[in-house]
Amino acid sequence: MTETRLHQRWIAALVLAGGVLLGAAIAAFASPVTWARWSAGFQVREYLNTHQVRKLQIGAGGQDLPGWLNTDIAPRSGEAYLDATKRFPFPDQSVNYIFAEQVIEHLDYSDGLKMFEECHRVLVPGGKVRIATPNLLKLVSLFQDSKTEEQKNYLKTKPIWHGWPEGSSPACIILNMELHEFGHQFVYDPDTLRARMMEAGFRIVNTFASGQSDDPALTGVENRQKWADLARTADAYETMVLQATK
Repeated sequence: MTETRLHQRWIAALVLAGGVLLGAAIAAFASPVTWARWSAGFQVREYLNTHQVRKLQIGAGGQDLPGWLNTDIAPRSGEAYLDATKRFPFPDQSVNYIFAEQVIEHLDYSDGLKMFEECHRVLVPGGKVRIATPNLLKLVSLFQDSKTEEQKNYLKTKPIWHGWPEGSSPACIILNMELHEFGHQFVYDPDTLRARMMEAGFRIVNTFASGQSDDPALTGVENRQKWADLARTADAYETMVLQATK
């Protein structure tokens, strides 16, 4: 084989390899996840530049709030990508309100603190974060011998809502399912959640009923309060809402 012929084959091989690598790069960039991550910075900057009062929803899951920057780790149309366990793509002190409904329980104990620290970093002084999440105390109290009418109703409606088996002990089924289903990692009681928020730097932590707040911007933001009676009733029993101020 002549040197010229060998040289031509090397060039052809390099071109082929380059084409394969370029194709792989284009395919990766064109994937929904890669595109969402890449475009998130643009969406955040556009939102910050066009809103004087900045409101961030974490884990929107398609339940978008008007006027908010709705984000999710698997964003749907109109939402921006945000991984709550990583550094938020926001400057320090650039957001007025943060809301996360049924999100924090999907993070482990360590990542939960990371999320609160990032919330504290990006909030302006006096800014607020509102968290709605299952209340472990409410689940444990289902095992008491004397049950309230609200607890009896919850024991009936909760398994129906999710299609869970009732079993001989509905309280046992509900507790285990709530701890392990839906990708749940760590379910809080009120004291642990409050302590974790204050550890991240928040100075005031108040408790509210779902849908209620002392701040109009955070009143009525819980999506589950808009659901059908079965889900809304069960949610009213199991969900706690803590609102912290920087």
